Order: sequence, then C-alpha cells, then structure tokens
Amino acid sequence: MSDEEESEERIKIMALGNSKVGKTSFIIKYTDNTFQDVYLATIGIDFKIKNIVIKEIQYKLFFYDTTGQEKYRSMAVNMIKNAHGIILMYDITDKSSFDAIPEWIRSIHDLKGKNFPVILLGNKIDLEDVRVISQEEGKKLADEYKIEFFETSNIDGTNINEAGLAIVNKILDNRRRVSISDSNSSISSHSVKVSVKTKSKKVGKSKKCC
Repeated sequence: MSDEEESEERIKIMALGNSKVGKTSFIIKYTDNTFQDVYLATIGIDFKIKNIVIKEIQYKLFFYDTTGQEKYRSMAVNMIKNAHGIILMYDITDKSSFDAIPEWIRSIHDLKGKNFPVILLGNKIDLEDVRVISQEEGKKLADEYKIEFFETSNIDGTNINEAGLAIVNKILDNRRRVSISDSNSSISSHSVKVSVKTKSKKVGKSKKCC
C-alpha cells in the first residue's frame, strides 16, 4: 500500500430503498457525472468509488449500491452494519417506495442506532407531471425522523452533489462527536479520586460543677 493510500480517509456509504427508485443512477451521476438511462437491476451488492478533498484532507468514498428486491433484502440489511452512512431513497412517482421508508429506517435504527448518519432523497423530480408524493410529504417524513431531506434528479443533476456532500459531512460530524465522547469517557475513567480526611474533634471531660 502506497503512502498516499495510507493517508486517505475511507468512507463507506450505502444507498438503500426499493427497486427502481434510482439508486444506481444516483451513484453513477455523483461519481462519474453521467446518467444511465437504461434500467439494469442491481444483483446483490455493487460499489463505485469517488475521491474528494474536504479542508485539505483527501477522502475515498465507497458507494455501495444495494438491490431493493425482497429476496436480497437480508443482504442489504447485513451490509448496513459495515456502513458509515446511509442514503435512503424513494421515487416520487411510486407511493410504495415512499411507504417502505419507515421499514428501512427501523432496520437502520435497530442495527446502528438513531444517531447514525442518514439522509432521505425523493428522486426523479424530472417526472413532475406524474408525481404522487409531494415535496411536503417527503419533508414531513424526514422531519419525523430528524434527517436531512433533498429532492433529486439523476437526469439533470438537481441536488445530486449537494446530497452527496451532505451525507459525507454528516459522517464526519458523527465521527467528531463519537471521538469527543470517547475522549471524555477516557478522561472520566482515568480520573483520580481524592478523599478528604476530616479530623474528629476530641471532646474533653466536662468539669464537675459546684
């Protein structure tokens, strides 16, 4: 391994959601700035890599593309365990993909906790004329789970870069938060107990009166 590879920070990001919501196209658009206009079902797990620099630090992003097919659902759930962050996606023209979001979020919370970095994307806003999920509905669901929300288009690139950067920043913020928490725990566990000795006051014999 080269010195450059050793100095890179590696970040694993998973794209989750039902089949055909545009996970593969989103990753290709973000990593290669191209649009894949032919639907090819992802079989199991696939990934692409993108290198970015934030505040003079180079990061290698691994985007894991997971199938939304039910028979591969357990594989996707198991992959969550190794992820640093999740891009959760639905199709604004497909109500069933939107209705499945709470189930995906429950799986994430069960495996990674409620503070795990997640963003929600309502994809395919280029199909506005056949939209069935409003922007307000998407925002309301995201607010319910306290996660950031974007509406995106893999065709014209609307909010693609913004969403990609948002999940990376959430992962980095989470790392800093965990690092500070671990540091405070370490300080607490190594603290020295100081016992304070109190001097007991001797009480003399009382003089006989009279």
